[in-house]
Amino acid sequence: MSADLVSSENSLALSHENSSAGGPAEQDQEVDLGTPHDDGERRERSPKPHLNNFVYEAIAASALPKPDIDVPLVRHFAQCAEDVIVVALLQSLAQERGLELWRERYLEIGANHPIATSATYLLREELGMRGVLVEANPALIDDLKAARPGDTIIHSAVVPKDGDTTELFVSNNSELTSLSRSFVENWAGGTVGLKKVETVPAIRMNALLEQRFAVQAPIFLSVDVEGLDLELLKDVDWDRWRPLIVQAEPSEQFIADNARQIAGFMKSRGYVPLARTPVNQIFLDRRALRTDLRHANSPVSDRSKNNDVAALSVGVVMRTKDRAVLLRRALESVKSQSHANWQLVIVNDGGDEAPVDWLVGQIFQHDERVTVIHHAESRGMEAASNAGLAILNTEYAVIHDDDDSWAPEFMSSMTAAITRQRQRFASIRGIACRVNAVFENVVSNEIIIERVKPWKSSHSDSLEEGFLSIQKMLVRNQFPPIAFMFELESARAAGLFDESLPVLGDWDFHTRFLLKYDIWVHAEYLSFYHHREAAKGALGNTVHAGAHLHRLYGQKIRNDRIRAAAGQDGCNLMLMMIPMEVQEHTQNEIGDVLWKLRHIGDENRPSSIKRMLVSLWDSLPPRVQKGIEPFADWVDRVVK
Repeated sequence: MSADLVSSENSLALSHENSSAGGPAEQDQEVDLGTPHDDGERRERSPKPHLNNFVYEAIAASALPKPDIDVPLVRHFAQCAEDVIVVALLQSLAQERGLELWRERYLEIGANHPIATSATYLLREELGMRGVLVEANPALIDDLKAARPGDTIIHSAVVPKDGDTTELFVSNNSELTSLSRSFVENWAGGTVGLKKVETVPAIRMNALLEQRFAVQAPIFLSVDVEGLDLELLKDVDWDRWRPLIVQAEPSEQFIADNARQIAGFMKSRGYVPLARTPVNQIFLDRRALRTDLRHANSPVSDRSKNNDVAALSVGVVMRTKDRAVLLRRALESVKSQSHANWQLVIVNDGGDEAPVDWLVGQIFQHDERVTVIHHAESRGMEAASNAGLAILNTEYAVIHDDDDSWAPEFMSSMTAAITRQRQRFASIRGIACRVNAVFENVVSNEIIIERVKPWKSSHSDSLEEGFLSIQKMLVRNQFPPIAFMFELESARAAGLFDESLPVLGDWDFHTRFLLKYDIWVHAEYLSFYHHREAAKGALGNTVHAGAHLHRLYGQKIRNDRIRAAAGQDGCNLMLMMIPMEVQEHTQNEIGDVLWKLRHIGDENRPSSIKRMLVSLWDSLPPRVQKGIEPFADWVDRVVK
């Protein structure tokens, strides 16, 4: 509940404790889902609805005649009629998908008054729904029980950290009761004041959901906890529970920019913002816009099952900043695709807007498949990726940096290949193709190609057709973003990109994705990974210009993974030590070989060089010989 809408003169004795709760059940009135709800109540409704005073006051002010037909006031109980929006959405979804809404349930965290400002009372009245109401203020529990029969009433606070109890700060105006002492004490300059502090039961979000919604997530989740909304949303396991509609209160009078932060987080979890009232934000699971996933458990889409490859949609996110000369080539790369069902989101991350808009207009000529997002200030590569992915509504997605490019057959070949392989292995949710490395320079706005060669073709990490190796991905990144097409829903479940990483965010994302799903390697060279080794500033590659950051964050990511794998008490550490020792021993052996090869020039006679090489090769263990075989072949050719 927004404190801005609380009237100290006409208080309804509402709880301002919007901190979610769930824990010990004070009233377990579970609903029999076999028949529509019937509380035995006889609700008397006025034969004539209330008139809409707003309409009639405006008519009177304009000296106009009253309409012949009465204009009724649409009834609502939520703070700013959010419940009207939610009911309309649910009715539309029910009509489209054949849902029986009276069988669905809601979860309202921070229930407050059972009727006034309630986010769910209209759902109960209009749709016959029931659900779970959570309230921390013990003074309001009896009213909730009395007025909301059929609902499960839980006396508890929902908190973002472990603990069986927490402190509730009760205001002299019960509407202002909160889990935040500073909020209560500082409200209206301290004129209202703190009445008392109570210790109340506490529970975390996932524990509450597991207790009350183990079989199926609530169709509607309302969180109203005055400042803790974002923390509680972050505490939800969105892979496990996905309400179709989520409502949250940003409380921006207390937390500046909180609405943007909540919207950004919900987008990263696959929700699209649908409405913003003066008090609340409402989000819809993006997957509901395409298909009803609440009752569809198959990991393979219907289109994939039917081999309808041309109908598969591919979303492209293109990150750019002040590199128009490179951006043109990247845009042409997308436009030239033989597969036509694509969406492109260009995220200009703090760069000059005019060149981007001009290029897009020139190349795409108002193509409705293309969207441009301008960030006033740079938010970083991974934030730009997430911003673009958040507005896509496609089966698959690719991150296409503004300096890379594709063969025209990239999308058509990749969608056909992943469709074939998913008929065999449902665990496959992504596909990576082989990569060409392009080395180039930019001179006076002209791109000069120096050489092109297969990327990692002689490396132990060369991409062989089949399942991508988790072991190799854990050691180092196996492909650049331009080569990887992934199922968008699965990417959202994996958590998208870590915005705290200035570099190597793609490696982190690829690893987390591969730990949940399989990635198939497609043995075609369909992507071009462009390098400008000497370039600095805007035209530089982070892999070259930011090499020091790659080393720094590469080690940090490895350390974090080892700590996670070792377990909290280090119980798995011994299991990890064996491969670590083998790796270090092998690296030392290879290092010794390379040192000797570097000093080959100390021998003047070719026969001596050859004898030394043969002796050196014979002394190597078989696993080391295999690892450096391509390099040894090259040395042999040089010697000959």
